[in-house]
Amino acid sequence: MNIEKTIKDSLINFDGKVVKINEKEKYNAASCIKIFILIELFNEISNGIIDRKIELTYLDKYYVNGSGVMRYLSKGIKLPILDIATLMMIISDNVETNMLIDFLGIDKINKAIKNIGCKDTKLYSKFKSVEDEVFSETTAYDYYLVWKKLNNCELFNKDITQEIIDIIKNQKYHEMVVDGIDKVYKEVENPIVNYIVTKSGKYQSVRNDGGIVSTKYGNYILTILIKDFKDKDYRNDEYVYSQGKKISNIIFNEFIRKFPIL
Repeated sequence: MNIEKTIKDSLINFDGKVVKINEKEKYNAASCIKIFILIELFNEISNGIIDRKIELTYLDKYYVNGSGVMRYLSKGIKLPILDIATLMMIISDNVETNMLIDFLGIDKINKAIKNIGCKDTKLYSKFKSVEDEVFSETTAYDYYLVWKKLNNCELFNKDITQEIIDIIKNQKYHEMVVDGIDKVYKEVENPIVNYIVTKSGKYQSVRNDGGIVSTKYGNYILTILIKDFKDKDYRNDEYVYSQGKKISNIIFNEFIRKFPIL
């Protein structure tokens, strides 16, 4: 598939609202499932079910390889639950993810996913130190939907929504959505881009990314899910990332094209 041609052909009939390509096809969610875990955590905080100051303990059963730093630390240490959630989101820490999955419960997380309206997204298990096992699934549409509802304050009030956005703003992994937007729009005085909040995910056969792009002209949601290839080295300069960045660049330029340059 020629990604650039497919996107541009779709934009011929762009109505200013939604562009969809294979939006209902299922993918290994990889670390993208972590936004749904965060949503359930804040569901319980906002409903008074748990205290936001509670601490969780790092135990042997939570150990998993992959991204993050917690696996290098001593067992038995305690962290406030919001610090755990922050590390899960901004450095995609897998140990912290398992701590939250165990504390919240898979059933509750899946119920939260269903309540959002994500019919084709499901968490199957905690993250494991194995290859080629699918711990969760999602679709580009479902991943779009959770970000859309977060952006529109449909999940929480404005204060909680802003708290969640402020956590994810500190994301350290910028791969497709963010890196596809030219620096001139982000890293200058009085930039067009206000902020970008995304959560990416990568596993052997998938590279996923998605979130909210906030600009002076308004916000939009972009989700990119790519599968059916393998690269055990997880290089950020690999070909698949270049295609994801190209998608982001095309969508951003189309979005701002109809507005005057400020």
